This record gives sequence, structure tokens and C-alpha cells, in this order.
Amino acid sequence: MLFTPCLRRFWQLAWWVAATALLAIGLQAQSAARSGRWAHEDSALTPDARVVWGKLPNGVRYALRPHDAVPQAATLQFLVLSGSMDERDDERGLAHFIEHMCFRGTESFSEEAMVDFFQELGIEYGSDVNAITTFDHTAYALDFRDASEELLGRGLDLFRSFADGVLFTPESIDNERGVILSELRGRDSIGARGQLASMQTMFEGLSFPNRTPGGSPESIESLRPEQFRDFYERCYRPDLMVIVAAGDFDPALLEQIITERFGSMKPATRPLPERHTGALAESRGMRADVFRISDVGSVRVTTASVAAEPAGADNKAARVLGQQRSFVQTLLNSRLQMGLMPTPGAEAGYETLLGYEAAMASVMTAAPVWKTHVAALDDTLRSTYQYGFEWSEVQPLRDRNRRMIELLREQLAHSDPHGVCQALLDSIVEHKVFVGRETEINWMGEWLDGLSLAQVNAVYRDLWKLDTMSWHLSGDLPAEFKAGEVLTELGKSRDNDPRQLHPSEREEHHFELKDWGEATEWELVRDLDEVGAKLFKFGNNVRFNFRPSPHEPGVVRMVVRVGPGLLNLPGNEPALKEFGLQTLFSSGTINYGPDDLREIIGEQLLEFDLNVDDYDALTFRGAAQREDLTALLGVATEFLYAPKFGTYVHRNEKMKAAMTRASNSMGMQEGMREFTDYLFEGDARFTWGTMVDYLGLSSVDVRKWLQKPLTEGYVEVTLVGDISEEDALAAVQRTLGQLPTRDVEKVVPRNRKPVKLAARPGFKRIEFVGERHLAMVMGVWPVEGELDTRDRAALYLLSKILELHVREEIRNNLGMAYSPTASFENYDGFPEFGLLRAMIDCSADETTKIARLVEDIAWEISRKGVDEGEFKGARGILSSRIRRAFMDNGFLLEELIRAQERPESVEEMLALKEGLVDEITLEEVDAWAKKVLTRRNSRTAAIVPKQFIGLFETN
Repeated sequence: MLFTPCLRRFWQLAWWVAATALLAIGLQAQSAARSGRWAHEDSALTPDARVVWGKLPNGVRYALRPHDAVPQAATLQFLVLSGSMDERDDERGLAHFIEHMCFRGTESFSEEAMVDFFQELGIEYGSDVNAITTFDHTAYALDFRDASEELLGRGLDLFRSFADGVLFTPESIDNERGVILSELRGRDSIGARGQLASMQTMFEGLSFPNRTPGGSPESIESLRPEQFRDFYERCYRPDLMVIVAAGDFDPALLEQIITERFGSMKPATRPLPERHTGALAESRGMRADVFRISDVGSVRVTTASVAAEPAGADNKAARVLGQQRSFVQTLLNSRLQMGLMPTPGAEAGYETLLGYEAAMASVMTAAPVWKTHVAALDDTLRSTYQYGFEWSEVQPLRDRNRRMIELLREQLAHSDPHGVCQALLDSIVEHKVFVGRETEINWMGEWLDGLSLAQVNAVYRDLWKLDTMSWHLSGDLPAEFKAGEVLTELGKSRDNDPRQLHPSEREEHHFELKDWGEATEWELVRDLDEVGAKLFKFGNNVRFNFRPSPHEPGVVRMVVRVGPGLLNLPGNEPALKEFGLQTLFSSGTINYGPDDLREIIGEQLLEFDLNVDDYDALTFRGAAQREDLTALLGVATEFLYAPKFGTYVHRNEKMKAAMTRASNSMGMQEGMREFTDYLFEGDARFTWGTMVDYLGLSSVDVRKWLQKPLTEGYVEVTLVGDISEEDALAAVQRTLGQLPTRDVEKVVPRNRKPVKLAARPGFKRIEFVGERHLAMVMGVWPVEGELDTRDRAALYLLSKILELHVREEIRNNLGMAYSPTASFENYDGFPEFGLLRAMIDCSADETTKIARLVEDIAWEISRKGVDEGEFKGARGILSSRIRRAFMDNGFLLEELIRAQERPESVEEMLALKEGLVDEITLEEVDAWAKKVLTRRNSRTAAIVPKQFIGLFETN
């Protein structure tokens, strides 16, 4: 996987972002991290006493953290302190390419052997799952759910083969070259280019923004086999290698295995390769730059204050200061979003990146009014600097952080070993003392308890250097636009003093229980001892499913399902489901206005959402700390007691929805919408509304669809979390248990339309307006008829087998895609319908060929049957996932949400727990393959950009 550490929370669309924790790596710490010494050897800070630190005579180091929160589980990581910063000018992208090549086969592990081993571990095979490349390190990871001596040993055997046994054959390099080019193509969006340009402006003078780990298509095409061997021998050396582990293992035994596997490596004889990091450009004033992107209709304005992190050994004061700076930037973010100044789409953030601290703020604007919003953003920053924050802003955030600290303390002992291992690895890369998460949380609690307004404002003023900020405009600007115009406008704005901002006095918003009616009694319907759950029914017919769980200490998760959802959606109003619920939410309730509800959700709840994603119900989903469960249930109760549908609110929401849709009317997203419309033409439950649909909807339409189900419909609430049965029952009784009597059963229209694909078998080309290098191939095979649990399990296995075939042929053999996938989708509420899908990212000029290949691959599986080896591998992956899932609160919640509406779903869950997947036979999967993956049942589509010259040009 390609990964560049970046300002992830701030630059949401950056192409180098991966779904992993942010890695903040200091340039001045890089040499120390590569010195062979641990950070605590040079610091007064005391490291976590549970970690076993070691070093072999050849220079290989190891850090082992025993952690038994998940019995028998462990994570191993193989860290190489080398990344894209170690590449020469003619080697751009090589560090990431070598990461990929490790999975192409080694002297002791063929690619097939790796596949078998990963399947035995129950994890997906592929570099996108098991490895990561950054500016200054590469890491390979293995998660074990059975951390036996034998499996840990084999995992370290694999890592040892990565260390000095990778095969760089010309054929495998050429095959993987296409895969990497596909990866680069998929990540190279227009927005990402603008964000990279912004990064280059912020960190002008430093080399890392120009050395993103992926390289460029031109550099990848030019790499030769001899360069791979040279980089590998230069950078994959024992003194740059660290084994990092966390989990349920005996550290003495693991030390012994590491010594046996890595002790025979020869020590490095050459000096460490030098890195040329550059130096941050010294600025005597503000500077600006511009990146033009045609036809996008908007401009992102970004400003930043960047400074080097303090030099010297790691210490508590520096760590605490970083926490405080993040705190004040959160305050600034809230101030920007309050609308105190005309700064739409504004946000702020703070990150440490490669040895530099960056305070950032941005605003999204339309090109014609950029001057107004640049001035407003600058005025907000200057006003905050001059007048400071007010205690009414600081106190709520301080109190929320205090509550979160208590929750984190509860959860520490139960944290997954992967997260613990990652934190340990990050500390090694950053050359920071691994003090442990407990200590960091305690530090935060200490300074929050003594926090003063003067301290907050001093931290802000020290962070923002207003006279040397960088400014960057990215978006739809005229061709003749010059960066100097930005500085000129700022100069005019700064001729005037900023006005003092006075945020409105904020009160703590706590949910108060209302008198919805008389509390009803409950009765036990069923005791599910096999999974530790119980099913109840209240006197008002509200159903309640409960499962206590310690897996997330202090947290309770909730799902409330109401009525029939999309099953009674009017057939000619597809836009209803897109923003009708927003009309409901934004109208508030009889007791709370919409702003009050937002404050309660933001301050008291961890999560809250309202949607129809289940198809067959209106669904409230949320999570809260144990003591806030009544607030979580109470917010849902408010919407069910007396829902409101404001006409004025509806108009606003309709306008927002139309604007959002218009802004997303180009690009791959629009192509995927058109593909869905092509499959389900005329079925409002699945298709997307048009602008005409938006304009024609009124609040009356929303009321007709939702009011009766909300006020009278069948209700089933499910709770899973760290709470006693007594307290859970009391919370439901005080909230949903007080509602007027509900329907005993779900009322579904008798003439419910069955689901059927409108698209005829064959190939379809779908064109969208957008980025010319992005394209997708979709393959679809409908599954019609009533399916039981065993059928669905067999179809899930079949989808995994289809994915393995597509990956092997199109990715590994032909190098035409990076991340092809396949899946089986079971449509909730429509038990007679499902879809097998395949999705392949590719270039536009290869879509027709790939579509034919996908159909041929499916047909071959249907005609020849499934290989026994791949069947066992796919079954092992699915079986392992299900075993792990029963320790996951989210999975348990979803398995129980229909337990009383569909009692058979309970039997399905029990069958899964008892090992149903392991009982599925090859013959069953073969039978489904012969039935489903035929040419007569195949629909493929090429989703490609239109050949429109000039669209989305950049400079």
C-alpha cells in the first residue's frame, strides 16, 4: 500500500491518504531513529515497563509488548526504516515498488505459499492489506488470532524472507509495474493534485512534498531490475530493521524465535545512506501560491503557520504542548464553523509532520467572491490572536475532553493488539519514548484540570505566526490569476484592525427526559443463552433486544428500527430517500429545536445517525457512554413521539440537496449513480432522483411517507454494550417504553413490488463527465429466489472465489488493475433478491477488454467448477472473520436487530456461531456457480469519462 504521512483530518481528499492512523515523523528524529538507539536511552522520560527491548549483534532490534486484552491474539510488524526519502532522483517510487515485490515471491516463500499462509491466518492476501510505505519507513504487518509458537514462527520466517530473500525477476517486476500504475491512476484525482500543490507551498524548501512514495507514472515506467537490487541492498539492512509485536504471547519465547530467524543475517558493512531533506524556506513575510483547476466551480483557500519542532531529546513538556496546540486548533475550528465571519465550509487543524508543526485553516468559496472569504479567514485568525478566545468557548471543549479521558481509561485494558503494536511502531519511527497510552492520557488530564484562559490564548499566539503565513488557492480561478493578487488583498484587509468576535454564550446542552406517556412494563420473550442475549417486549409493543458486552468498556451501541422503510416508499419519488429524512431531522421535535438536538448529539453522544440504509426500516443508529444511554434513546424517542415536518425547513433542505447534487454531477460518483439507475430503472427504492424530482417534492410528501410509520409503526430497539441488563431495561422503559402503543407487527404493503433488474444481460458503456484517467468496470450477476442462511454463506464464498480469480488474472498476471474486488450483497427486506458484484479499477482504454475478461472468468468458474484448494482458502477466510466478529459489538448489534421481527434471523446467527461456514461444501458452491455465473445472467458495464477536451485541466 502506498502511504504518505499527511494532514489527513485537514486534507480529506489527499490521494496519498490511507485508512490508517496518522504518522508524524520528525526529520530531526530520522537520524536518531536510524542510529540503533531507543529514544528512551537519550531522554529523561521513562518508557512503558511492559515493553521488552532488545538488539541482536547484527543490529536487528525488537520491541515486544505483552498485551492479553484479546486472548491468543497478537500483531507482528516488520519495520524497515527506509522509505521514499531514501530514493535517488532516478528511483522515485522504488521503495513502494519493492514493498509490492515482497509479495511476488521470495527465496523461501513462493507467492502461492504466501497465499496459503495468509488464508490460514484468516486474512486477505495482498500488499494493500499487509504493508505500508511512507516517506521514511516501510512496515509489513501480520495479525494473528491464534498466536501459537508455530504460527508466530512462520510469520517471522516470512518477514526474514522479506529482509534478504526477495526475488526481483524481470517478469514479476513488469507484472507488478502495471498494478502500481493502476494504483497511481486511481489515487490521482484533481482535488489531490491541488492538495499536493498546497502542501508544497506550506513546506517550501523541504524535499518530502516532491518525494511522495508512489512516484510518478513516468518514474515507475523507467525503473530497471538492477535498480531494485541496488536499493534493496542499500536500504534493507539489519541496522534499519525492527521487529515490533504486541499481544498475548510469551516475550521470552518470542525473543528466542526472533534470534533464531534473524540472528544469522550478516551485519551491514556500508555506512547508512544519507537523506537530503532540504530546509524550510525562511520567509520575511507572507507568501502565496495558486493552483488552477478548470470547471470545478469552487476554490479552496488554505493558510498555514509552519515551524520546526523543538530540537533535543523527547520530553514531557513538548508532548503536553502538542496536546494543547491541538486543543486550541479545535477551538479555532469551532469558531470558524460558528459563522462569526462569512467563512463558509471553513475548518482548522493541527498536525506534526516530518519534524514540523503546522497550524492550518481553510475555507471553501466560489471563485468570484474569493477576496471576501480570504479577508474573513484572515480577520478571524487575527481577531483570535489579538482578543483571544472566551471562556464560554473553552469550557465546553475542556469538559468534553475530560469525559472522553475517563472513557479512554476504561477502554485501555481492552484495546486490540493491532492498535497497541501500531502505537509502539510509530514511537520508534518518530524516535519518541513509548510511555504508553495511559501516561499520555494522564498528562492530558493534568493540564486540562489546571487549564486557564490565559494559557489557552498564549498557546494560540505562540502557534500562529501571522506575519509569515503561507496562503494557497486551489480551484476554478481565471487563467490570468496571479498569486500576488492574494497578497495584495491581504494587505488591504490588514490596513484595518480586526473586529472583536463575541461567540454567543453557550450553555451545556443535556437531554432531559420528557413525559411521553405512562411507562409500560416489560416481559421476557426469549433467552438466547448461546450468544448471551435476551429478547423483551414492553406493554406498548416496543420490542427490545439486549446483549451485554465488555468489548468496548463504558460504551453502549444502539439501533432502533421503525416501520417498513423503503418498502412503502412511493414508487415515483426516488428523491424522497435522499433528503426526506434530513427534512425530518432539521425540523426538530416537539420538545427540542434542531439546533438544540445538534448540540445534544455533539456534546452528549458519541454517534447518532438517521437513515434508510437497511431498506426495510427507518433506522436510528448511535452510540453513547453508559451514563448517557437515556439521552441516546431519548433523542430517538423524540422523533417517534410527535415528528415535525417544517415547510420552510424542507425548502432549505431541498435547496441544499439540489446544490450538493449539482456539485457532484461530474466525475466517477455520477457514473456510479448512472450505473445504479441502469440496473434498477424505474424502481425508486434503488435509483437516484433527478433535479426534477427534487423540485417537485414538498414537505407534505415527506409527511405522507414518514408520519404514520414514525408515530404508529413497529419498533424494535437493540442495545449491545457495557451496561447491566437492569440499567438497560430501565433506560428503555423511561424512553421508548413510554410511547403510545405501537403496531404489533411490521405493516408492509400487500402489493409490494419485487426486486428485479431492469438491465438486460450483456455489456453497457456508461459515460460521465470528469477526470479522463479514471474508469471502472462493473460485473453483476443477480440471484433470485428465497435464500436461507446456508445459501447466503455459499454465495459469500463464491464471491470470494470470484475475487481471487479476477485478482489473479487481471491484477497479478496482466497488471491492469490495483484493487479488484467481488462481493455478495443481500438486500435487507427483499429476501428473494441478491447480487454478486465484481468491481475493477482500470484505465478507460482497457475497460472493454476487462469487461470481457470478467465475464469470461465468471463463465469459466460456472463451467469448470471451483478448485478445492481455493474453496478451502476462501472458506478459511470467511470462517475466521465470523469467529472474530462475535467479539465485535457492531457485528453483534447487526445480528440482533431483527431478532423479533424475523425470529429465523436468530437461528441464522446461532448457525453462524456454531460453525455453519465450515459445513458448506464444495458441491454447494459449485451448484451456485453453475446457476449464477452464466453468460445469460451476466451484466457488465464500462464506466468511463467522456472524451471532452479541456475539462478539469490543471496548472
